[in-house]
Amino acid sequence: MNPEFRRNLWLELTPRRVLLMVIVLGLAFFAAALSGGTDYRPAWVAEMAYYFIVVVWGSRNAALSVVGEIRDRTWDGQRLSSLTAAAMTWGKLFGSTIYNWFGGAICLAVIIASEFVHQGLFTAGLDAVYFVALGLISQSVALLASLIAVRRRQSHSRFGLFIYQVAGIVAACAVFYLWKAADPAGSFITRKPASEFVQWWGQHLDARPFFLVTLALFTAWALVGCYREMRVELKMRNGPLVWAVFLVFMGIYVAGFDAWLPTATDTGAGAWNAVALRLALAGGTYAYLSYVMVLLEPKDRVLYRWLGAELGKGRIDRFLFGLQGWMMSYLATLVFVVALIVLLCRGGFFGDAALVAAAFAFLTRDVGIFVLFQTFPGRRRGDFAAVAVLFALYALVPAILHGLGLEEVLAFFVPRPTDPIWLGPAVVWAEAIVIVSLAFGRVALSDKAATEPA
Repeated sequence: MNPEFRRNLWLELTPRRVLLMVIVLGLAFFAAALSGGTDYRPAWVAEMAYYFIVVVWGSRNAALSVVGEIRDRTWDGQRLSSLTAAAMTWGKLFGSTIYNWFGGAICLAVIIASEFVHQGLFTAGLDAVYFVALGLISQSVALLASLIAVRRRQSHSRFGLFIYQVAGIVAACAVFYLWKAADPAGSFITRKPASEFVQWWGQHLDARPFFLVTLALFTAWALVGCYREMRVELKMRNGPLVWAVFLVFMGIYVAGFDAWLPTATDTGAGAWNAVALRLALAGGTYAYLSYVMVLLEPKDRVLYRWLGAELGKGRIDRFLFGLQGWMMSYLATLVFVVALIVLLCRGGFFGDAALVAAAFAFLTRDVGIFVLFQTFPGRRRGDFAAVAVLFALYALVPAILHGLGLEEVLAFFVPRPTDPIWLGPAVVWAEAIVIVSLAFGRVALSDKAATEPA
C-alpha cells in the first residue's frame, strides 16, 4: 500500500472518529425520518451532509495536505523520500480526505437508496457518479490551488488556506449549477424545466449524461494537474505534451457549443459563419487560458534568456520543450486568430476582422505587462501590480473617458470599432510593441547586470 496513504489512514480513521461519524449521521437520519416532513427527509439531509462533509470540509483537508506539512516543517523530509510524484499525489489527496469520504460514503448510501426506490436504477447510477465526481473535483482543485501557491512561494496563512478551499468550492458550485439546471424535474436555479438535450457539434445529446461525461473529464484533468504540480514540487521537469493535449481538448470541447450563440446563418451570411464561430470560441478559450497561466506561472527571466539562446542556436526541439503553459496558449490563440481574420476578410466582414486583431493586440500587450512587471525590483508583487494596471486600463480609464465624452478614444483601451476600421488595431498594436520591447529590454538588461563585476 502507498506509505503516505497508509499513514493518513492511521491518523484519520481512528476508532473514536469513525464511531463519532456513524453516531452523528445515524442520529441525523433518524431525526429526519421521524420528523415526517418532506423537506427534511433522510435523503435530503444526507445530500446536505454530503456537500458539507465531502465538498466543504474535504476541500479544506485537501488544501491543507501539503500546506500543513510546510507549516509543521515536515515537507522537506517528505520530498526527500523515495515516494514518486504519483504516490505522493494519491497519498495526499485521498489520504488526507479519507475521513471525509468515510462520512460521504454513508450519506451516499442513503441518497442512492432513495433514488433507486423513487427514480429507478439508471437515475441512481447517474447520481452516484455525479456525487463522487463532485467530491473529487472540489478536493483536487483545492489541492491544485495549494500546490500552485506553494510553487509560487506564497503565504501559507489561514487566509491563504481559505482561498484554496474556496477554489474547490467554486468548482463544485459550477458543477452543481449545471447538474441542477439539467434536472428533468425542473431546477430551483433556472426556475423552469431543463432542456432534455444539449446541442454539441451539431448533435443532440442527452443533457445529464453529457454533463456527467464532462464532469468526469474535467475531474481527470484536475487530477492530472495535481500530479504535474507535484512533479514540479519534487524537482522534476514537466514536458509540454500534456498541456498541448489539454489545449486540443479545450478547443474541441468549447468550439462544439457554437449553436448556443447567435449566428448570422439564417440571414444569408453563408455557411462559413459556423466555422468562424467555432474558431472564435476556441481562440477565446486559448486567450483566457493565456491570462490564467501568465498569472499563475512564475515568470523566470533565466528561463526566458535560455529559450532565446536555444532559439538563436536553432535548437527548436529544446525550445519547444521549455515553453511554459501561457506561451503555448498564446501561440494557439495566434493560430486561431489568424485563421479567423482570414475567414472574416474572405466573407467581407472587415470590421469584425479588425476587432479580432485589436483583441489579440490587447492580449499581447497584457501578457507583456505581466512579464515586464516581473523584471522590476520587488517583483514578488509584480503580478498584483500587473493586475492593478490592467484593472485601471480596462475599467477606470474607459470610465473617465466616457464621463468626459471622449468616446472615440475608448477603442484604444477596449476593443471597439473605429473609423477607419484599422485605426484601433494599429494603435493597440503600437502599445503592444512598446510594452513587449520594454519587457525584452528589461530581461536583456538584467542579464547584462548579472555578468558585470561587483
